[in-house]
Amino acid sequence: MTDAPERPENGQLDTPEEIARETMVAVTAPFATPEKLERARELVRTLAVSYTNAGLYPTTHPLVMQSLSDLVSAVQALAGFGFESVAINIYKDTLFVENQVFPEESVTYRKLVVELLGHGISAVTLHAGLTAADAEALVALISDAEITDIDAARAFLTGRGVTAVEVDETSVLESGEEERGERVKKSAKDTYDAGVTSMREVESQAKLGKVFEVEPLQRVVNSLLDNIFQDPAAVLGLTAIKGHDDYTLNHSINVCILAISLGASLGLDAEQMRSLGLAGLLYDLGKVRVPEEILAKPGPLTAEEWELMKKHAEEGADLLKRIQLLDPMPMIVAFEHHQRHDAMGYPEPQGGQEQHLFSRIVAVCDAYDAMTTHRPFRREIRPDKAVAVLMQGRAKAYDPGVTKALVAMLGIYPMGACARLDDGSLAVVYRVNNDDLLHPRVKVLADRDGRWLETPETLDLRVVDPTTGQFARSIADCIPAAEAGVDDVWQYL
Repeated sequence: MTDAPERPENGQLDTPEEIARETMVAVTAPFATPEKLERARELVRTLAVSYTNAGLYPTTHPLVMQSLSDLVSAVQALAGFGFESVAINIYKDTLFVENQVFPEESVTYRKLVVELLGHGISAVTLHAGLTAADAEALVALISDAEITDIDAARAFLTGRGVTAVEVDETSVLESGEEERGERVKKSAKDTYDAGVTSMREVESQAKLGKVFEVEPLQRVVNSLLDNIFQDPAAVLGLTAIKGHDDYTLNHSINVCILAISLGASLGLDAEQMRSLGLAGLLYDLGKVRVPEEILAKPGPLTAEEWELMKKHAEEGADLLKRIQLLDPMPMIVAFEHHQRHDAMGYPEPQGGQEQHLFSRIVAVCDAYDAMTTHRPFRREIRPDKAVAVLMQGRAKAYDPGVTKALVAMLGIYPMGACARLDDGSLAVVYRVNNDDLLHPRVKVLADRDGRWLETPETLDLRVVDPTTGQFARSIADCIPAAEAGVDDVWQYL
């Protein structure tokens, strides 16, 4: 039996909207701060106003000149936040700045969207060196009814000598993602399987009291990091595979993946993530000294059994101390990962010492994977509910900042969550949109009548219905994968 994650004392879970509001401070989307978000809105507004004014007045009119100047200032303001260039994208009639959705502006500036698409343009990239002359040329391009394709649009800008504006017909939101994701997904799965094999050997040696080699595990971590740097979502999706034969081994790999993914989002460098990844693989090693009948007991543990279970933290630290690792972090994390943020866990901290950051990361990742995995003594809970439980336990069992960062990474509806959309169709979440945690990307598997689609339909739930200004589709509720009839969600990720 494994430790049960803390559940809210009052039995009430935060709503998805409450969790999203609480978590957005930890999001690493391009315009996550209010100041950046306002500058991005100003960019869209000034472009729309410049286009509107150019259609009403001659180029030399003060209103036109002022609006063009405002557009240049908007680009410069974003440059002050580190944006050497910024792209305004249109995807399915919805406006994005970079990959962040702007639903209200998609409706308010509908005419601008229609005009850009009518010119064969679905992406406009503005560089920090934008001048008033460049801005004037862009507005003139949008206003020219004779330009109806991307080649003519590019030729127009080239003829004006514009270098600070680029136009494209394919949104950066789509380009190359699918092909790259499949390639990384395969590579990451191979690494995952190699990790299970290596962990099985380590566990076998540890049970026999023999010294084991950690180099194969470090190679697994290095390979996972290589994959994460190419496509983080493709690697994170591996943790949604729940049909494993050996929970202990696969749980360690899952925690390793969650931990280094979270470490990357927290800004750890490569060397720190290698150390964190190794700690994520070895933190629970002390359970090899806990009798199997206790680990897999289907009912509650007795007081004596619970005391034996709690010993695994100290036993793990002792095992790792004996092999004399150059890196002390696996030993530290093994000892500390159950101490809790409020120091009410075990082993009892000495001298008021706080948990190391790596221990706090592993603790919350351990809880999330444990909750979402079926065990003989309890059923798994849905990913969205697991996220809510973690948020309920922030500042108590779990570090609040680390917890919010994990939820920002996983999303309110994590990858692999099965969802019923508001039109009754069935979908699987396959990508999280960090700018809008309530509206991920999904693959629709069955229509509202329960008919399974031959090919899943890909939907970005950030897309807005231009006639209503509301999101075209939304998640009504999540349901267990088994209830949805989905045996293997990973195939859709």
